[in-house]
Amino acid sequence: MVVIAPTPSAAGRSLAFSLRGEAQVVLDLEALRAATPESVVRVFEPYEGQAMSFRALPFDRVLEQVYGSRWREEEELLFTCSDGYQPGFPVQRLLEHRAWLAFERVGSDHFSLLKHESGESKRIGLAPFYLVWSNLDDPVVREEGDYGWPYQLVGVDLIRARDRFPAMTPANDATAEVLAGFKAFRIHCSRCHTINGEGGKIGPELNIPVSPLEYRDLAWLRQWIDDPHRLLPTARMPALNPSLRNRARTIDEILAYLGAMAKRKLIPQGAVEAR
Repeated sequence: MVVIAPTPSAAGRSLAFSLRGEAQVVLDLEALRAATPESVVRVFEPYEGQAMSFRALPFDRVLEQVYGSRWREEEELLFTCSDGYQPGFPVQRLLEHRAWLAFERVGSDHFSLLKHESGESKRIGLAPFYLVWSNLDDPVVREEGDYGWPYQLVGVDLIRARDRFPAMTPANDATAEVLAGFKAFRIHCSRCHTINGEGGKIGPELNIPVSPLEYRDLAWLRQWIDDPHRLLPTARMPALNPSLRNRARTIDEILAYLGAMAKRKLIPQGAVEAR
């Protein structure tokens, strides 16, 4: 039975859960802690670049509490953050590595961290939740940097990418390179950027009304994706993960995807075309 919780706690420490876009339940921190044992976990935090400890709940147990075991059979987890950031990652990643729903930074009066952004270090609040990964002894997660570390987390959805983002998805006859670029875009780019109105809300739309490929040359775009700060030191967009394997190929795949989507300008379902 689908249960909709009452208004979240006054402190705003709550998390909304959905299944393929359909609201399931809203749980506040006390409800989550009552059903899931908490731990103190130590991780290498990718934004500050140092080890730190958090008080947190095992994220797989949180998902079990909400969805039962069916979450393990789904394709992807999509997260919504209060600042418009919308990252996602395959469910398989959570089956292979350990994630934690953090709600307190141990040894600090504030649930926050320092993040280098737009050429300076800024203190960023993490509340209500921050998803962290056990990476001190996991070289794969350590290598991936901040991939899958959403903060200011307010929503969790179990999705199928083609169903959830039909306007972002390339055509059925897309080449292997374009499909690989779509996968890379979903991992590295759509958490901040939209394509045809679908994706994160921090960065600009990348297809409607125009694609970057329609006003920038490929050489410039390759440099921008590789490291925007070489072109604009105050750029908010970070460099593509320096530890990523086959970075040059990944950049080319992302550009191939953007090129294919430049010929596939769609209005998202339910949206009204601007006049």
